[in-house]
Amino acid sequence: MIKTDDFKFSLSTPFLVCMPALLIFISVVSAQNQNNSSIQDMRAQIERSVDTAFVYDYDQSKFVPESNKTLLIMGQTVEGISDYLSAFPDEPLPAGWSAYWGVTEFTGIKERFTNETGSSQHHQMLVDQFPNAVIHSAMWMVGNWNIARNTANGLYDKVLKKYARWAKSIKRPIYLRIGYEFDGPHNQLEPKEYLAAYKHVVDLLRKEGVNNIALVWHSYAAPTYKGYDLTAWYPGDEYVDWVAISVFGQAYSKDSFGADTNRVLQFAKAHKKPVMIAESRPIRGIAENNTVSWNEWFVPFFNFIYRKNIKAVCLINENWQDLNIPGIDEWKDGRLSNNKIVSRAWFEETQSDYFLKSSQKLYEQLNFKK
Repeated sequence: MIKTDDFKFSLSTPFLVCMPALLIFISVVSAQNQNNSSIQDMRAQIERSVDTAFVYDYDQSKFVPESNKTLLIMGQTVEGISDYLSAFPDEPLPAGWSAYWGVTEFTGIKERFTNETGSSQHHQMLVDQFPNAVIHSAMWMVGNWNIARNTANGLYDKVLKKYARWAKSIKRPIYLRIGYEFDGPHNQLEPKEYLAAYKHVVDLLRKEGVNNIALVWHSYAAPTYKGYDLTAWYPGDEYVDWVAISVFGQAYSKDSFGADTNRVLQFAKAHKKPVMIAESRPIRGIAENNTVSWNEWFVPFFNFIYRKNIKAVCLINENWQDLNIPGIDEWKDGRLSNNKIVSRAWFEETQSDYFLKSSQKLYEQLNFKK
């Protein structure tokens, strides 16, 4: 005969054995629910209304998403992109990828090029690895060492012709930023030299029969080199398809982004050009254990995108402390992989149809035909 106490013990033993696992399961579910609630609260801070003053028709433009859409791009080195793909293998791929090269030599295009900081560029890798994506190509050109003057005088025409042949061969949209951040003090570009160089590049590409390149005029959107007026660098409507800006520290000032940024947006509107955020990242970094970067930078950033009807956005997924770029030594690690909650909020916000991502329909959505 089984005693009552023995029977109780036989029933309770499995329960006691399973108790730790049950508690862990409850804890995990509770943490997930809490994270989901937290992410909902984080995204609830974003205002998605559009200022109709920035909804206008575009003239002389290429590969512009339709209304209520914006192109999502990530960058900007082979290493940064590899880190992004490794950290987020199950997330939808962005619509485009960034890469850089210099007008002085044909490197980082068909073959991988690694500079003295240890970071690499490789346009063709992006073409081969991502068949349904655009290329966001930045052409370095500065005033130092007579680079801009030599460009205008045809010294680098062989390089430009190689780039033109490569561009035609990949049969997909390229957004080319010629002398990106032309008005930034760090580039020391005199307006007359920049204009001559910019027009020379465009005229050569057109002569070579390249028609899959959108011409991007990219302002630093900050106090200009020598205080020149923004218009001094403008090559004319027939030479520009997009107007672009950089967004770094401006987003910390909440919704205004400053007079310099607003000046570029008003200029783009006056010339009926779509606006691209060509480079952006939270310069104070994305910390591991808090959502400060989301509250202070990402929320104003998304507000700005929606309100100002920005048509393309590129986020830089890099730890620039590893790149040793002069003048930005204090900029911290801005990789999304640093913070699971911030990255989750980023992907949930950008997973909407508002943000164009890689797909077989992408080129059609950009009105591009091979």
